[in-house]
Amino acid sequence: MALLSIPTAPLHGYQVLFSPYSPHRLAFTGAQNYGITGNGCLVLYEKIEGRGFVEVRRYLWKDGLFDVTWSELSEDVLVVGGGDASVLVFDQKVSRDPVAVLSGHTAEVSSVQWSVTRQEQLVLSSSWDGSVRVWDPQSRSCVSVFTHHQGIVYSASWAPHLPRTFASVSGDEQICLWDLSQPNPTTIYHAHSGELLSCDWSKYDPNVLFTGGVDTAVRMWDIRNLTSPVLVMGGHTQAVRRIKCDPFRGNIVLSCSYDFTVRVWDVGRPATPLLDTIGHHREFTFGLDLSALEQGKE
Repeated sequence: MALLSIPTAPLHGYQVLFSPYSPHRLAFTGAQNYGITGNGCLVLYEKIEGRGFVEVRRYLWKDGLFDVTWSELSEDVLVVGGGDASVLVFDQKVSRDPVAVLSGHTAEVSSVQWSVTRQEQLVLSSSWDGSVRVWDPQSRSCVSVFTHHQGIVYSASWAPHLPRTFASVSGDEQICLWDLSQPNPTTIYHAHSGELLSCDWSKYDPNVLFTGGVDTAVRMWDIRNLTSPVLVMGGHTQAVRRIKCDPFRGNIVLSCSYDFTVRVWDVGRPATPLLDTIGHHREFTFGLDLSALEQGKE
C-alpha cells in the first residue's frame, strides 16, 4: 500500500474524510493542544497532479473540532462537531465562517454523520453529554433527542440499508439500536468490557455492525442476535478509536488505535483475520476513512 503524508502540525488530527463527490478531495478536523485548550480547524485539501494533496481552504473555530461529515445534497457543504457543544455548518461558496451554528448539546460533540440513505436527509450528532441528536440541516433545527446512554456517546452511525435506523456506542459499554420513530432503543446490549469508542455498519450486509473500544478488540455483530459477537479480532495494544468498513469489499474492515497503528482485517478468514498493520503514525491515531469512489484509497 502506497503511503502519502500530509503535514497538519501544529494541529492534532481527529478525523479525515474523503468527499463523496471526488476521490481527490479531503476534509480534515483538528485541534490545538489535543483539544484541551486552544482553537480548532477544518481544513480542505485537493489533490493536484505532481503536488499531492494541497490545502485549498481553512476554517478556524474557537474550540477543537472533532468530527466532520459531507453533505449528501451539496459538494460545498460540510457539518462539523465542536468541543464547545456546537454543530457547525460550513458552505465553501458562502463564507469562511459557519453559515449555521446548531445549539442543543451541553458538552463536546464527538461524532457527526449525514444520513447515508435517500429516504431522509438528516444529520446525527453524538456528545459527551450522553445524548444523540438528529438535525434537519435544511431547516437547521433539531428534530429528535435520544437520551438512554449513561455515559459519553462517542459514536452514532446511520444504518446504510435500514431507513430511519442508527446505532450508538458509549462509555457505558453498550450498543444501542434506534428507530427514529421510537424514543427508546429498540435493542440494548452490553458489548465490551470497557468504553465503546466507535461503530460502523457493513456496506453489504444490513445486519452486520462492527464495534471497537478501550478493551482493544474489534467485534463483529449480527444485530438479529447480540448475545455474542460473530467474531472478535485482537491485535491492537491500545484502545480502538475508529472503525471503517470497506465500501468495495464486504469482507474487509479497518481500525485505527491509540497504539499508533491502522489495521486491516478480513472477516472471511475468522481464524487469522489480520491482513496488515500500518504503523507510520507517531501519535494516537484518531481518524480513518476509505473513499467510496476509488478502491484502495484510505
